[in-house]
Amino acid sequence: MTLLTRKEAAARLGMSLPTLDQERSTGRLAYIQRKPGSKVWITDEAIAEYLARATHQARPELRTSRMAYRRRA
Repeated sequence: MTLLTRKEAAARLGMSLPTLDQERSTGRLAYIQRKPGSKVWITDEAIAEYLARATHQARPELRTSRMAYRRRA
């Protein structure tokens, strides 16, 4: 298990520190903190779980059978 600092985790996720803190405070991103106000650590596993929940399946492209044409005035 690798422990990352807030700054390292934010860089891996491609987000700012305030966004990372918001995700932590809402419970969407798990973290480790031994005492209130002490340093926060985030594991690789927590990042993988966060990304798995945030990932959506690709939707097939919708194609219409009729094409729309403009009328000439």
